[in-house]
Amino acid sequence: MEKAAAESSAVALGDIKVRSKQPRRHFDEGALASLTQSIRDQGVLQPVLLRRAEQGYELIAGERRVRAARLAGLQEIPALVREVSEEQADLLAILENLQREDLNLLDEVEAVITLIARELGIPEEEVVTLLHTQRRTPQAEVVEHLERVFTWLGRGTWRSFATNKATVLRFPPELLDLLRQGRLEYTRAAVLARVKDSQIRSELIQRALTEQLSVRELTALSKLGGSPANQYRRVRSLLEERRVALLDEKKRKRVQELLNELESLFGSV
Repeated sequence: MEKAAAESSAVALGDIKVRSKQPRRHFDEGALASLTQSIRDQGVLQPVLLRRAEQGYELIAGERRVRAARLAGLQEIPALVREVSEEQADLLAILENLQREDLNLLDEVEAVITLIARELGIPEEEVVTLLHTQRRTPQAEVVEHLERVFTWLGRGTWRSFATNKATVLRFPPELLDLLRQGRLEYTRAAVLARVKDSQIRSELIQRALTEQLSVRELTALSKLGGSPANQYRRVRSLLEERRVALLDEKKRKRVQELLNELESLFGSV
């Protein structure tokens, strides 16, 4: 860290252009405001990473610091300028993103997917399918590439990633948006992703956000079918005369027992 600070130099913020490929897409407003105040009080403690562009500089890593420095009214920012290729700049940006303290699972997965796609020379949208294919029918050459990526990253194995993390990309779009914004964490999003009915899922998402429901509470509600209104509609559907008639005698008897129990409960109100 001391060596990096010694090599840094002040660069005008107006000369810095943010790369279109920056891996980070969402910036928490509260955290950004806190960093802005810190920069007003103490300055920028860690230099950003740049490379020279046709006009000025292109930002490789440190976009949050650049944003906060501008909000704090600074004209310059300490920076390290490196002569790197486009591909090297992409990799440095991804690595810096993976080292963030506030990294959420979706950010991590998307960064790792990008690295795997580059290593294998395939489109990013094909990576998840490839990972699941390799779990079932591994190919030595492909596995070698995957192991190289995860050895380089130093975080888990490709099999663990495929099983426990990569599936997040198959969550419904509204859940991915909330994960990316940091408004919902993975554990609750995973429960909501298993709700197939989009109307019930939407209702549960709203309740999860407004009532701060726990994983256990969301799991219970998802099994019941959401709100009391939805539960009532579901029970009515199950009790359609045609459906009850298809049951065997033992099950029809059990349905009648439950109905009698419900009648008794309502009668006591």
